Amino acid sequence: TRNAISGGMVVLDRNPEERAKLQSDIPKYIDGAVEEMLRWTSPLHHMTREATEDFEIRGQHISPGEKVIMWYPSANRDEDVFEDPYKFDIERTPNDHLAFGIGEHFCLGAGFARKEVKVMFEELFDRYPNIKVTGEPDRLRSSFINGVKHLEVDYK
Repeated sequence: TRNAISGGMVVLDRNPEERAKLQSDIPKYIDGAVEEMLRWTSPLHHMTREATEDFEIRGQHISPGEKVIMWYPSANRDEDVFEDPYKFDIERTPNDHLAFGIGEHFCLGAGFARKEVKVMFEELFDRYPNIKVTGEPDRLRSSFINGVKHLEVDYK
């Protein structure tokens, strides 16, 4: 969740029109903003699974026992799923992102994480409406976790 929050702050700072829209009416836009932050800043880069049955995806046959990898940044910017996938849009509907996985492996804490991100930004913008990122994020060096180790902000 901390990675979604820090990544969300970065993406809002880099999209001032969307941030201004959110701050103009937080109750109206917060739920959509949270979903778009999750789509945009997926906390994981990828997840590996083992196929349990034969299936085909985009013409590629997968047999039982073969490893498959889902790359979240790719899935969450799939042009077949998202209109204008490289645009950060807090009013995106539908927003069928895969930040929490899918199916039987869907994150059990997804509801709690969504609530944490929502409350964090509601309170942050209530208390520090002019908060801004003042430097480049110090990103976690990981091929698995999409994270920010350090983010300088000015909240005055």
